[in-house]
Amino acid sequence: MFARPLLLVLLVLACHQYFTTAQSAKGPEDCCFKFYKKVIPIKVIKTYVNTSNDCPKTGIIFTTQNSSRVCVDPGFKWVQRAIDLVDQRLYESST
Repeated sequence: MFARPLLLVLLVLACHQYFTTAQSAKGPEDCCFKFYKKVIPIKVIKTYVNTSNDCPKTGIIFTTQNSSRVCVDPGFKWVQRAIDLVDQRLYESST
């Protein structure tokens, strides 16, 4: 007689635990799945971040002056040049 309600309560608790654990799982926050193919003018790039090692693709996320975030392929020469110039600009503004 008590078996059915007890089984139902256990099932509800198991489902609650499953969904709570799934929602709290930590994963990378910013990953790139597609890369922007055009050259972005360096003057509009404010900052950049590297994607996490946990991401399926290695990428760079540029933040532009209008706060857009753009994924780019770090293998392109223009991306490396842009990173160097942004680093230089940030270094010069901090001294």
